[in-house]
Amino acid sequence: MSGVWRLVARSSTTIVSLAEAKRQTNTEDFTDDDALLTSLCDLATHHLDIGGNITRRPLLTQTWEYLAPAPICSADLLEARLRKLPLSAGFRLDRAPLQAVTKVEAMQSGAYVEIPREQFVTRSLSDAATWLRLSADLSWPDADVDEEAWRITVRLGYGDSASDVEPALRHAALLLIGHLYQHREAVSGFGSDLTATPLGFDALIAPHRFHDI
Repeated sequence: MSGVWRLVARSSTTIVSLAEAKRQTNTEDFTDDDALLTSLCDLATHHLDIGGNITRRPLLTQTWEYLAPAPICSADLLEARLRKLPLSAGFRLDRAPLQAVTKVEAMQSGAYVEIPREQFVTRSLSDAATWLRLSADLSWPDADVDEEAWRITVRLGYGDSASDVEPALRHAALLLIGHLYQHREAVSGFGSDLTATPLGFDALIAPHRFHDI
């Protein structure tokens, strides 16, 4: 039984600064286009972030909730990493980069009850998935019958500042900003025209795309 993800909070910081965008577009000696470049920094960040469906990864630190009806059995998963672990019930968290699981809660009689942090552990399955289970000899408590009976709060992203993001993704953002700045009319629709990205963009982001298992 799979769950759903819900965004709780995200950073308003962009992965490249206005100063970097101005250097990329050779506009350091005037300020007329600063507002445009600022909006392009926002656009490039969103386009590469999980919401843009390009890398499908959160870039700067974000808080998300994973809501699921019940734990699943590790035997039902395909990851080779799990074959080396004892059979257990838990949750497959298919979001990365995962910084931390900050809270696990079970709905009991309509209210969420927190599981103590020392009672659960995480194990990396791949660069795109993490297995969350209880510590040895513990069992998950009973929870209500509800599609959101379990609520797991996680912190995702490469880090809090732009410098924490993979350099290739930041450079891809600068290429995109330069492209959009130079070809404003051709990409004004922000739809299919955006696919006409500059040379090298796809190569830079390819290793950092999220792939379902």
